Amino acid sequence: METLFENKTTYSQEEYNAFLESYRKEYEKSDTAWLFFNFIFFGICMIIAFIEKELILAFVLLIYLLVYFWLKIIKPTKEVERDKKSNKVSGNFVNSYMFYKNIFKVKNSDGKAQILYFKLYRVVETKTNFYIYISRQYAFIVSKSGFTKGTSEEFKQFMKKKLFTKYKNRIYEK
Repeated sequence: METLFENKTTYSQEEYNAFLESYRKEYEKSDTAWLFFNFIFFGICMIIAFIEKELILAFVLLIYLLVYFWLKIIKPTKEVERDKKSNKVSGNFVNSYMFYKNIFKVKNSDGKAQILYFKLYRVVETKTNFYIYISRQYAFIVSKSGFTKGTSEEFKQFMKKKLFTKYKNRIYEK
């Protein structure tokens, strides 16, 4: 198996906080749009249920809206703020990445993993990093300056081909 790209990324709590901020920006707009849609749709349904004296249905819809608001807005915001205050990354943390045709491998002091590209949730490019999401909340930080084999521009093109609908260019200003 031929290694196409190699990368060694060292990051600190500051880099991790930048990732958290990028995550917040990435999902804030879409979550807010869906929340607005749900409030309008279920709000209208709730009003109709009250008019028709279907109080149990109206109450169920109200509970749904409150739970949705909690899960999509309040909880993620609190988690990001909690993670920013925590010392999840004490000192410098180092991930070594090896990218192949159909998989990539990551290795650090905690262990190693092998991941298929088609299982990735999303790849987000910022000014200094690529965030390779393995789920909606969890991502690997790959520094653009950490490539020891290949370049960040070549890697960007490679990832765009592999994940064309999942690749997002988000060059945020600090």
